[in-house]
This record gives sequence, C-alpha cells and structure tokens, in this order.
Amino acid sequence: MTELRTCRIAGTHNGPPGSANGGYACGMFARIAVDVVGTAAVVQLHAAPPLDTELAVRAHRGRALVWHEDELVATVSAARHDQPAVAPFVAVAAAERASAFFKGAAAHPFPECLVCGTARTDPAALHLTPGGVDGLPGVVACTWTPGDPDLDTMWAVLDCPGGWTLDQSGSPYVLGRMSARVHAVPPSGEPTIVVAQHIATVGRTARVASALFGPDGTEFGRAEATWVRLSASSDPAPRKRECLPS
Repeated sequence: MTELRTCRIAGTHNGPPGSANGGYACGMFARIAVDVVGTAAVVQLHAAPPLDTELAVRAHRGRALVWHEDELVATVSAARHDQPAVAPFVAVAAAERASAFFKGAAAHPFPECLVCGTARTDPAALHLTPGGVDGLPGVVACTWTPGDPDLDTMWAVLDCPGGWTLDQSGSPYVLGRMSARVHAVPPSGEPTIVVAQHIATVGRTARVASALFGPDGTEFGRAEATWVRLSASSDPAPRKRECLPS
C-alpha cells in the first residue's frame, strides 16, 4: 500500500454525536483519492469517521483505503457508472415552501449535525431544512446560499437531504455509501436549490438520489447514496457500519 497523505476532520464537522458528517467525510476522502480513482468516486463507510483524529489514506489496487490506526474507516473506488441518478429540478419558490415542512424542526435524531442540525449556531453550520415538495411524493427540497463552498462541503450538501426522504423517527438512518459527481462549485452568496428523492427501500437499507441546482436549472452536482437504518439497540454513532455489497 502507498500512503497518499493523512487528514483530519474538524470537530465542528460532525453528523451523529462524536463522528463526522458522512457526506463531508466522503467528500474529503474522494478529493484526496482523486489521482487514484478519478473524479467520479464512490465511498463506502465501514466505520463512523472519527473527529479531530489523524486518518491515513493509502492507495491499494486501484482504490484508496482510509484507516484510523488499524481500523478501516472507508474505501474509495472509481464509480462504475458515469453519473449517479438525478433528483428532479425544483424552482426556488417551491423549495422555499418545502422548507416549512422540514421534519427535523420538530424531532431531529442528530440536532448538532453540521448540515441539517437545528441546534447549531456556529458559523460552520449550513442550516439546510429539506422538506416535502408538494405534488412530488418522496422528494424533499430546500434552498442553500453558499458562503465559500469547497468540494468537501458540496458532498455534505448532497448528503443530508437524502436522509430526509426517509422516516427518521424511531431508529434513524445513517449514511453507508455515497457516490457523487460535482460539475462546478456554485458562486458564493447566490441561492441554490438542493433536491433529494427516495428511490427504493429494501429491509433496513434505502437508496436515494440528490442534486444541487442554480435557480435557472443549472446542475452543479448530483449524488446517489445508500442509507442504513440503525437497529433499535445501536449507538447513534456506531463504530461499525452495516456491510453493504461492493
């Protein structure tokens, strides 16, 4: 194995308590591994990515493996398909109306989440509030006005809304695998629309798609993800993720 570099996820960039936001972590790992897997990457999480801890990213047989000491945290591979599925475009006004139906406002499994947490007041928080879109079953949307966006943040923005297409009451879902294609980073200070769509649920795993658009329909990026519902007895930030087929 060839070590590419080490990385560290700041404590402010959490999802569940004590672990990184899944989309942000996947974006960071994909960015570091770009010379190994290319710009179209799929990241599978094997364990909850730790915060404020050194992680080693190593190239191995055409993939990149992310390690925390002797624990495998994630595998980054080249995506098998050119493009993930895409969620439908929603106009700004419809996305703003949808935010009023954000289920996390009433009950949130991870209120301190970097992306969609309701208890965050710090500058790092993104405050996304994706709610159901009228007339589009299984679709949620909201607006997002980026400050100084980077690739890692783009993956985070494409991550969390997908989770809100699912029933997060009771035992919540957490990210298991994510693939994304970012075409361009949106301009700072200009509103964008984040849309996510439920594709299918089988047992405790669910497949979702998401996309980020400009007001004129320009697509900045899209993602597809597999989420895993925690068992009733699971820790909210489990060290081990459900094993998903490669």
